[in-house]
Amino acid sequence: MAGMNTSWIDAALFILASRILAVHAARRALQRYRFFRLAMEPAIICECGSEVSLVGFWKCSCGFCYRGHLLRVCPVWARIACVVRCYRCGVTTKLPEAS
Repeated sequence: MAGMNTSWIDAALFILASRILAVHAARRALQRYRFFRLAMEPAIICECGSEVSLVGFWKCSCGFCYRGHLLRVCPVWARIACVVRCYRCGVTTKLPEAS
């Protein structure tokens, strides 16, 4: 009898955990979609209305310089940029995370 009660508790916990994990997976999928959509764009529009190019010559925070898309992985630190700054108004825009 005790084995049967344990199996019901395990089944109930599995059902509750499945819903939470499904919501978490959907949130991560949306984040990845936003990141990859931005990774395909050559530029973004700033709050001031000017176009901020994502393709060019970039310097990583580690000091490594590279040419290409801003969302390219740094070969030294294996990191991706998390912000981009508008050269017209100076506003810094947070980019979506790759996770």
